[in-house]
Amino acid sequence: MRRLFAMIRNEFLREFAYPLSLIFFILLPVLFTAAVGTGLSGMMNPDESDPEEFRTRLYVLQADSDPLVDAFLETLETVNLVTEVVETLPEDTFGLEIPTDFSERLLAGSAVTVTLHTLPNSTASQAVEQYVRAAQGRVGGAALIAKLGVEQARATGAVNTEAEEADFFNHVLEKTLEDARNPAAVAEVRWPEGVDAPQVERDMATSNEQASAGQLVTWVQITLLGAAEVLVNEKQGGTLKRMLVCPTARGAILTGKLLARLALGLFQMALLLAGGALIFGVQWGKDPVAVAVISLAFALATVGLGMFIATIVRTPGQANSVVVGLSMGMAALGGAWYPLEITPAFYQQVVKILPSSWAMRAYTDLLARGATLVDVLPHAGILLGFAVLFTTLGILRFRSYGR
Repeated sequence: MRRLFAMIRNEFLREFAYPLSLIFFILLPVLFTAAVGTGLSGMMNPDESDPEEFRTRLYVLQADSDPLVDAFLETLETVNLVTEVVETLPEDTFGLEIPTDFSERLLAGSAVTVTLHTLPNSTASQAVEQYVRAAQGRVGGAALIAKLGVEQARATGAVNTEAEEADFFNHVLEKTLEDARNPAAVAEVRWPEGVDAPQVERDMATSNEQASAGQLVTWVQITLLGAAEVLVNEKQGGTLKRMLVCPTARGAILTGKLLARLALGLFQMALLLAGGALIFGVQWGKDPVAVAVISLAFALATVGLGMFIATIVRTPGQANSVVVGLSMGMAALGGAWYPLEITPAFYQQVVKILPSSWAMRAYTDLLARGATLVDVLPHAGILLGFAVLFTTLGILRFRSYGR
């Protein structure tokens, strides 16, 4: 145990032997987080409200043509949807079919059925359904009010011709919908002291959340994959060979080296998690244990990959190139530099071969969707599977390492 702590201590001393190391360890990740967060702020949610850019697109197949249908589409636009009338509904999108008797049934006070096509794997499906129901109810109620208004106007002689009735109907309908959008009384919800308001789920993290999680994944990968550079440098300098002839078991040496690098990576994670919270206001979900479990699982998978790389490359130069290139490549492809949610479904499936992809999915669930430990356990399990795979491959190759 004493030898293990000595290895961890030496790893920290070696990493921070020069003040310049602190720039790469903590300062650059923070600066990149700020830069990336600023760059993403134009396309992502900068606060807790849903910006216009994030309104869900709803494709509409319109079989009825009437002012009521137009009012329905306009109302959909006011409830966080962007409508687009098409002749054929595209696949893998939110779609709405408006029947031919839509207006007729609304005016008769009867129930009208519209067909909504949702995406089973999208967290927005339930919200879109509620938006459509709200718009349908609002227009249906306004249509009945307008119809009653026309009947009263006809009875009092205020309107006499069909054209006047149509104009009066449209005026009352428009006025009623306008009043519904801007109610005179607005309810303010106040939660009792000590009770947290339920978190609203979002499809994507905010710009600062995406940047903080993404840069954490990017830079910690460099640190953890650096296990390859450490082992190659010690092999090149003969240090590893001298250690292997000592009474200490080969497995204990390898474990000590990996745990030392793992401790360094976890230390950097803790700093970046704290920096994200204190500097950028990132709230790392409602379950700190879940954040810790995902971070540890990702660290284990990455340091295991670093050990495996060490058994493949031959020189420190090769190790450095592979570590930096692989870290940046996995970060970029795995959604650390942009939200995976904006990529095609096929791409999202392909990048599941990367540990960085699973880490970013878990962090996004924690940040945007209020996930708990139970929710992210499958992600942690897959990351631990990567850790077992990479570590096993590394151990098998390490048997002849250092000779």
